[in-house]
Amino acid sequence: MESSQIMEIHSPVINPVIIITQASLQTKVWRKECEWYNNGKHNECELYQRNIINTITSTTLAKSSVRINVCDYRMQSNPTPMKRVDGFDWTEDFDGFIHLKEQNYYFNLKMVCGAGGAQTRTLREVYHFIKSQLEHLLISPESHSVYFVNILDGDASHKVMSKFNYLIELGKYNEIKNRVYIGDLHGFQQWFSNQ
Repeated sequence: MESSQIMEIHSPVINPVIIITQASLQTKVWRKECEWYNNGKHNECELYQRNIINTITSTTLAKSSVRINVCDYRMQSNPTPMKRVDGFDWTEDFDGFIHLKEQNYYFNLKMVCGAGGAQTRTLREVYHFIKSQLEHLLISPESHSVYFVNILDGDASHKVMSKFNYLIELGKYNEIKNRVYIGDLHGFQQWFSNQ
């Protein structure tokens, strides 16, 4: 009588695909209906984004105090820029950092819903922050392992995405633009799986 054999199949670990609402559908009404949202005063949007990123990357997004100087585009830890005379020369800090597969990913997280002056001001600041990221990559040849991830969720972000596309498509950034992600969490999932 023949003994039966059990064949083990070993497959690589694959991160699950997460159903994520696209930025174009993320309105103020949508956000209020989400179980994770309270009243916008407790950093709920960033916490939601961080949790999704942690799942997509299978790691934990660490806090960061790294900023970019808008005059010379150097990058360094600077937790309290307003205590310095050059405080306005520094961008906001990155919302998170991951070191993975010999790469350093710096995250900028925004969820901008609705329309109005405050939303426009926020997105204009984000535009200049992303421009500083691109300029940093241009002047820092040693930064070949640095990637910038700009998660721009919310319908207001979606409506102005053409302005961010204009920026990243400027010819001077052709050699480094593949190291800067600009888009929503929905698109980030695919982008990250291709890294």
